[in-house]
Amino acid sequence: MSKLYEVYKKLKNDYDTVYLFRSGIFYIALDADAIFLSNKINLKLTNLNPSIVKCGFPSASLDKYVTLFKSNNINFKIIENDTVFSA
Repeated sequence: MSKLYEVYKKLKNDYDTVYLFRSGIFYIALDADAIFLSNKINLKLTNLNPSIVKCGFPSASLDKYVTLFKSNNINFKIIENDTVFSA
């Protein structure tokens, strides 16, 4: 299991919050958060591994997605280097 997924599972006690992880030049959502974002704003799902899905967007597009999330009333937090930022 990936380190990101382990952190996600520890954080995911708040089901009203989507967690976005900085991974290289992307922000990604995992598992239930990825499915939610795929359904809500049409982000494409891919596999993190055979049993876990992910979706994401380039970090250069963060402002665009923050606006999109806020306009769709999506509560989210950004995790960078194991630090949680509320948006």
